[in-house]
Amino acid sequence: MKYILGAFLVVLLLNSNTFSQNETNLNLIDQDKKKFEENVYNKEFDESLETIDSERKRYDRIPEKLPNWVFNPVDFNNPARIIGFSDPNMTRQEAYKQAIMRAKALYAINKLSSISNITDDYINLKESGRYSLYTTKFQDFSLTKAELAYNDSAIVIIDTFFTKYNEGIALIEINTNQNSNLNRDTISIKGEHLQVFIEKNFKREKIEFFNLSIQDNLEKNDTSDFFSQYNYKIVNRGYDISSIYGNQLIEFTERTYNYRSETEFQKDSLDAEYDMFYLNKGLWNAFISGVLSNITMLSKQLSTQIKNSNDYYTQTSEGLIRTVSRNKVSFGFNDFKIIQNQFYIDLNGLIVE
Repeated sequence: MKYILGAFLVVLLLNSNTFSQNETNLNLIDQDKKKFEENVYNKEFDESLETIDSERKRYDRIPEKLPNWVFNPVDFNNPARIIGFSDPNMTRQEAYKQAIMRAKALYAINKLSSISNITDDYINLKESGRYSLYTTKFQDFSLTKAELAYNDSAIVIIDTFFTKYNEGIALIEINTNQNSNLNRDTISIKGEHLQVFIEKNFKREKIEFFNLSIQDNLEKNDTSDFFSQYNYKIVNRGYDISSIYGNQLIEFTERTYNYRSETEFQKDSLDAEYDMFYLNKGLWNAFISGVLSNITMLSKQLSTQIKNSNDYYTQTSEGLIRTVSRNKVSFGFNDFKIIQNQFYIDLNGLIVE
């Protein structure tokens, strides 16, 4: 009897150890499954659990209401008034500084710019047996340069606003009637807009690039000199944003950027003629894209020179139409408003002899 009882206890102990091991293995499997869901599945399919990031997304869905003065017509009379926007994800003080510098740059661009534009429209058709290879490439590049001597002490900050995305908005006023001998500060700007559309039979590719570089030099204090560069590149549906301000790289944070104005703007018949610029990547991104795109469009409407080059062979047809223009232009705003989280920007241009 003792032997039977002892054997039973041994079997029971072994079964208990086996059950404990199986339970441990199941726990490990559950933990692995949970980690996989958190680290892989939810990230890939955007089905994450309640986190700080998901709470922020809900917060971002509530539009940031922008004050009416943001959309007041930009005035280049005396005194001139102009608006500037900073990047997202900045401290309040640095955001206002960047917005003010960009407002000065925009004033310089609108006052007098040298605009160079070159457009290539290329067609290539090759025939080989039963097959035809058709290639088109449209490339449009605009370069905007401006330089302005000014007096920094003549700039007055009229109003500011700080968004929940940590963006600074600044409205500045510039006295243009001051003595030119006092203009010892200089700001230099270079804007670039490149568009490339390539079609090879049924395959299409689109590349668009925006760049704005600003060098602001203050004569009274060399330590106040600032360099800023903003790059925005779009390749098909992908994009990349890089922003340098002074000696720091401003990181772009993916958020649900959403805005509205205090006064609701309504669409009218002319809006269909404007390009719209989505605000889902922040205020400055949409604004500078809109300004540079307008400059490109206007530069092609001003005086241009057209050059043709066509070659025809037995099985190959190749043609290139190149349009070149260079003008000194001053700009003004016909319209600037926000509708359904999009900027509508319309500029006018006048050739300066």
